[in-house]
Amino acid sequence: MKGKLLYIGNLREGGNGRDRISVWENAGWQVEGIDTRPYRVGGNRLVRTMTSRWQIGPQVAKLNAMLQARAARADYDVVMVDKGTVLRRASVQALKANARAGIAIHYTPDAAFYDNRSREFFRAIPDYDLLVTTKPFETEHYRKAGARDLLLIEQGFGPRIDPALADDVPDHLRSEVAFVGHCQPHYAKTLEVSAQAAPLSIWGPGWPEYAEKHAWAQAVVRGPGLYGADYAKALGGAKIAIGLLSKRVPETTTTRTFEIPAMGTMLLAERTGDHQRLFEEGVEAEFFASPEELSQKLAFYAADAKKREAIAQAGMAKCQNAGYSTAAQFARISHWLDAALASGNKGTSK
Repeated sequence: MKGKLLYIGNLREGGNGRDRISVWENAGWQVEGIDTRPYRVGGNRLVRTMTSRWQIGPQVAKLNAMLQARAARADYDVVMVDKGTVLRRASVQALKANARAGIAIHYTPDAAFYDNRSREFFRAIPDYDLLVTTKPFETEHYRKAGARDLLLIEQGFGPRIDPALADDVPDHLRSEVAFVGHCQPHYAKTLEVSAQAAPLSIWGPGWPEYAEKHAWAQAVVRGPGLYGADYAKALGGAKIAIGLLSKRVPETTTTRTFEIPAMGTMLLAERTGDHQRLFEEGVEAEFFASPEELSQKLAFYAADAKKREAIAQAGMAKCQNAGYSTAAQFARISHWLDAALASGNKGTSK
């Protein structure tokens, strides 16, 4: 074993946090996971609002007290924080000071400056030896906030995205065209138009509530959020899966950019420079720039199974061969950490 790593983040069963822990374990680390989710979702509605919006309240205090007590045991080598929006700077400093290697790493797949803003995280940025982001449009913000070292990686697909799961998809998770993701105004506007082009199925948080008030959605919303194997099976059980990008931030890729083709399903996503860099358009994935273009391509590929399946297979091969897995992306963090441990100079490896 390389040592003991504390991994602090949302460790919901079937979620990406557990996928990321498994990557560290496979890299030779003993990992102790500390789940922040019970603290983030605990308490009544007012308390949850205080936690998520302002990083204050009894749940935040309990979490940070627990973390500082855990740090005092000083029986670990490195700490990695996943989406540390509710960790106070004093907690980050205590966790780092008590780590035997004195190294603290922060990772988030989400925007941290355009969205999910946290005063507590901003204050702690200079205390992390390495900050890892998947958002190229935020790198300069990190530097201006005092980041010692910064690493930009892709979001990738984790171990739960297993193409073999597509061989055993129950009927209630099969679809012609799928969209799996949160309900957002941009998504609803785009999907309402495309629902006329091909049979559409939607899963995700907020969609059942949306469908209660919007007639068009009642016929296509299949359920709320999907997690674990059900999430992967819903992607793998679709002939085409739509990739939409949030407009709250200037997104150019998302996790589903990689998860959809990695499951062997054709990706039909919004056209961006990064999407075109990652996948050859018309060969490994398809892209669109408007709801009308999306509708046209849905109708075309729904009717042409041969072309659709060729793109799906090429996209899956690209994911497997181009290092788009979480393991391959996190290997860059692991290499940074190995170099820092070997040199004893933290925050200097690029």
